[in-house]
Amino acid sequence: MRIYIAYNGKFGERVIGNLLNFRNFCISCDKLCIFCRDDKKLDFANNITGIYTQPPDMPVYIEEPMKYLPPSLPKNDVLLAINLHPDIIAELPALAKDAGTRLIIAPIEEPNWLPAGLRNQIKEKCEKAGIVFAAPKPFCSLKKYEDPLIDNFIEHFKIGFPVFKIGVLNNNIATVQIISSQPCGCAYYIAQKLKNVPVDSKLDEVISNTHHAYPCTASMERDAEIKDTILHKAGYIVREAVHEALIENNAQ
Repeated sequence: MRIYIAYNGKFGERVIGNLLNFRNFCISCDKLCIFCRDDKKLDFANNITGIYTQPPDMPVYIEEPMKYLPPSLPKNDVLLAINLHPDIIAELPALAKDAGTRLIIAPIEEPNWLPAGLRNQIKEKCEKAGIVFAAPKPFCSLKKYEDPLIDNFIEHFKIGFPVFKIGVLNNNIATVQIISSQPCGCAYYIAQKLKNVPVDSKLDEVISNTHHAYPCTASMERDAEIKDTILHKAGYIVREAVHEALIENNAQ
């Protein structure tokens, strides 16, 4: 599966770092690092056909947005559009169609990244171009079983809604395996911090503290659509993922 990334800002850099899995990508454990990500299967450099970095200091309104974009995109299956200027992202469906793109994912980590009106406009353009469009808020809310292309993306790149496989011994978490991580890579850090933690009423506090310590870069600004902050939603997602893994463990 080929992927093209168009981005602006630190979150985009973090997603790219997670996909490239360079050795010092995650430094959260500092000197206690056991290089849990030292796995060649997590390096998707060969799947990335190109990266577009939006120029800094863009004007509020762009009369000719194509001046800021490449004339064409390399062939790809998935286009990630992260925190782009409204006039830039509005041009992507047409470029993506010519590049053979089958899926555009435009994650929302801050309320102002992709307002509802613009989101609907891009969705309509994608539908006309025969492209599946997803705008997960936040990116780690992207789940399987919504569309086969999204399922393939998650399975291939192992990012989206976090999925853990947890082993419990004497009511303590003994092992944690990452099936799928948040696009920022947070699950790998959380997995290390969960080991030897009791499965009791304080587990959620441990998960939340670890999620904040990574740290999660989602916005703390209240979002009108979800009626909460996007960071809080990301925290609820990882709690849900851990509890789902514990339920799965008990069912075995």
